[in-house]
Amino acid sequence: MSKSFSLYIEGNNWYLSLGSFWTGIKLMTLSSSTGKPTSTSVTSLAQRTANSGAIEASVIYKFGSYYYLFSSWDTCCQGTSSTYNIRVGRSTSVNGPYVDSSGVALTTGGGTLVLQTHDAIYGPGGQDLMLDSDGTVLVYHYYNASGNWLGINLLDFSTGWPVIY
Repeated sequence: MSKSFSLYIEGNNWYLSLGSFWTGIKLMTLSSSTGKPTSTSVTSLAQRTANSGAIEASVIYKFGSYYYLFSSWDTCCQGTSSTYNIRVGRSTSVNGPYVDSSGVALTTGGGTLVLQTHDAIYGPGGQDLMLDSDGTVLVYHYYNASGNWLGINLLDFSTGWPVIY
């Protein structure tokens, strides 16, 4: 199952990215002392109209001078029929606007493909990122003919966009 929210912390600023499968990815600012929203303001970060608006599992990750918004698109949890795939956009502000590598805003359906079904790996998504001694690590779930699995790959940001290696 994919998580439905992600907490990004920068200094004393807490940001909650969350989303619904149908209404897009949103951002709220939280109080670092209470964990509660600091206002009723909600910022839209990403939206889709294709495939019933299927977008979820947001993660904000800062690398260099950019904030990267990763999300999962399309259908999860259908075994080898899953169409989940991982997309990304970037911004110089955690609040956006986020654009893909072609300059298309994520709020208008943009999103650069990071990982999709290939070989015997079906429906990768529900991702998270972390930094370890080898570099930035992308973790996600996927399916193959024998069940569901955990995928782990390193990301290379040398072009300014994350690429799996």
